[in-house]
Amino acid sequence: MVAVIEAPEQQSVLMQKTFRAVLTALSEPLRAVAVPALPTPPGAPTALWALILTLWDQDVSVWWPEADETLWYNTLFHTRVQKAATIEAADWVVCSADHPKTPQWLAQVAIGEFERPDQSASVLLLAGGSRTPVQGSGPGLSHPVEVQLAIPEPVVDRLVQNHAHYPLGFDTYVVLEHAVMGIPRSTRLVFGEGVCTSL
Repeated sequence: MVAVIEAPEQQSVLMQKTFRAVLTALSEPLRAVAVPALPTPPGAPTALWALILTLWDQDVSVWWPEADETLWYNTLFHTRVQKAATIEAADWVVCSADHPKTPQWLAQVAIGEFERPDQSASVLLLAGGSRTPVQGSGPGLSHPVEVQLAIPEPVVDRLVQNHAHYPLGFDTYVVLEHAVMGIPRSTRLVFGEGVCTSL
């Protein structure tokens, strides 16, 4: 029998704090923003579960190839999201940065159309064990920022290509254990060297 995680105490307050963290993360790219801690199902970082409870509802579809039965059951129980039949049809995509198929998956994420750029998907990218030095620039950054992304180079390369489609493209949230970092489609990434900031 699948165990169901109960809704957290003061859920509305936690969701408000999480939503503000998400807005901050997108408006201040490449900055890790703390997310409130709460009980999670097995296999889900606390920040990921907070984002799921805050951002998903019955009106969105999700493509999450790595979710096991417990994660899916709890996700459906608490949010009533729809399972997307294909990655191309999904409003939200969840994948691990270290999964070997992630670069391939990101190439299939919906990026919208020129008439409707708002029809693009959003990606929750679970931080990995690799560190890739990058330099980011664009809206929300007063000057180029250098960071060590917890993402392997092939995935960073997909995010570089994603920006090339701007104003089309998907927005990415890099999900750490207790924080989230925004990489909107408007952020230009280039590979860097000698980067000293670690995230």
